[in-house]
Amino acid sequence: MIGERRRPVMDADLVIRASLAWLLMAAVLLIAGLPAILGRQFNEGDDIMRLLQVRDWLAGQSWFDVSQYRIDAPYGSGMHWSRLVDVPLAAVILVLAPIFGQPAAEHVAAVVVPLATLWLAVLLIGRIAWKIGDEEATGLACLSAAIAAPLLHQMRPMRIDHHGWQIVLFMLAVNALMARDARRGGWILGGALALWLNISMEALPMVLGFGAILLVRWLRCWGDRLWLTSMMQALAAGSALLFLMTRGLAAGMPMCDAVAPAHIAALAIAAIGATGLARTETPRPLLFTLLVLGTCAVTGVVVLLQIAPQCAGGSFAGMDPMARDIWLANVIESQPLWHHPAHLAAQILVPALVAIVVSLRLAARSSAWLHRWHLEYTALLLAALAMAVLLPRSSGLVAALAAVPIGIQMKQWLRQLRKLNRPGKQAMAVAGMVASLLPAMPLTLLMQAAPSHASAPPSAAESCDVGGALAALGDEPANILAPIDMGPAVLLDSPHRVVATAHHRAHKGIGDTIRAFSGSDEAAHQILARRRIGFVMMCPSQAEVQFYRRMSGSSFADRLAEGSTPDWLMPITHEGDRNVLVWRVIG
Repeated sequence: MIGERRRPVMDADLVIRASLAWLLMAAVLLIAGLPAILGRQFNEGDDIMRLLQVRDWLAGQSWFDVSQYRIDAPYGSGMHWSRLVDVPLAAVILVLAPIFGQPAAEHVAAVVVPLATLWLAVLLIGRIAWKIGDEEATGLACLSAAIAAPLLHQMRPMRIDHHGWQIVLFMLAVNALMARDARRGGWILGGALALWLNISMEALPMVLGFGAILLVRWLRCWGDRLWLTSMMQALAAGSALLFLMTRGLAAGMPMCDAVAPAHIAALAIAAIGATGLARTETPRPLLFTLLVLGTCAVTGVVVLLQIAPQCAGGSFAGMDPMARDIWLANVIESQPLWHHPAHLAAQILVPALVAIVVSLRLAARSSAWLHRWHLEYTALLLAALAMAVLLPRSSGLVAALAAVPIGIQMKQWLRQLRKLNRPGKQAMAVAGMVASLLPAMPLTLLMQAAPSHASAPPSAAESCDVGGALAALGDEPANILAPIDMGPAVLLDSPHRVVATAHHRAHKGIGDTIRAFSGSDEAAHQILARRRIGFVMMCPSQAEVQFYRRMSGSSFADRLAEGSTPDWLMPITHEGDRNVLVWRVIG
């Protein structure tokens, strides 16, 4: 479709411009993140759990088994994560471990792999600008991507969870829409989406978005029907193949939070229906085409719910009520954008809205294939923005898309700065560049200029480093009751097990952790006995512990924080962080 300009798939100039933009931000990220890198401080508990999953695999756990046997103690818990994200990390560790040892190799992998995903994302973004613009617009699009905060958040050093790879696969899918050949483009698109779905079911809304765009292509021109059929074929076949590659033949219980046989069956039905309709060369009436494709889609959903009826309640159906109502309802990254600070909203909304306006203007000034392309790009921007508003942790997708129109607009603004002598228009161009590239700067400056006593800076009293405390527990694996957010840190450098980490598959452990800390001493004692807990650990200043204390004025957490220890707990002294309190269960 795209391709009036006969350019190769990848050009050396494109790679150079993308790499220069990447090198600039990689250096900034390394310098800014140096304390965290040197201190081996991961960004989130998910990053620690990802490293633990890689460790377990390299230590002999089956490729097909992604369970975490040290959470939901003493039982262990399954995980919905894909092994695919483990492969790049494991590759770096396997290469470097014989030379530097595994701890150092893990450390290097945690820095190198996120930066590698950033390079791939910038390259794919630059390729879109390079296909529809010129060299200057390409360089500026790459630069816009390389300084987009939502993008960098998911690809900075020590950020090794799957979100960066989601952005890379999303941009690969967008690039596939530009292919000259419908069959090849559809298969690349469907393959990218199959990989993305295997990594995370968060891809599903954008899968529907791409499908809608290809459906419009089909309805507009019967000859373009191969786009949708090829995408559906690749998506169904790729999902089945990836399931076998990562889960094996032992399907186990039906899953709703990861691609499973039920989802594959639904995709296969839709793909077969679309392929059958597309086999005829004679164009069918629009209403007939919609009716057939709609029937196939509905049939697929019915089959999905017949195989896995519990999926009608979503990915979190059947969760422990306490985990659902207290933990999941308060997970900030799952809250819509209006629950987040204004500066975060600005970082997501302002560049996206600028990009949408620019993309629509480009469509109005274009014709033929380029006009249609800009309209499709605008539709993708709107879909990604809607997803980011409802699920802000997906904001890297809209930031990546927005970089291309912003890069094209940046070229125009820079031209105005060079050629215009009127200060007013020059000021407007500068304001536009600041709003597009650094949307949170005005809010940050305003907050800095307006003194506020709403929150005090972090102090030593709020630290919670569990490393020193763990050394006092010995090397014999024990079951530990700790706050949910402390769980991954306990697991990272110890052989011990914890009742909970912030992962919904371990919802029973999450529920019991909340019940124990927010309930009475007697209720906590019963949970500890049932789970054979050997130690209790917490930091009274931790936000999660403060939350438990507010739930009940005489809770187990409240009494421990006040020093009122039940006689079945014995305080443990240690040489580590004094804010970390530890007790041995003695009865």
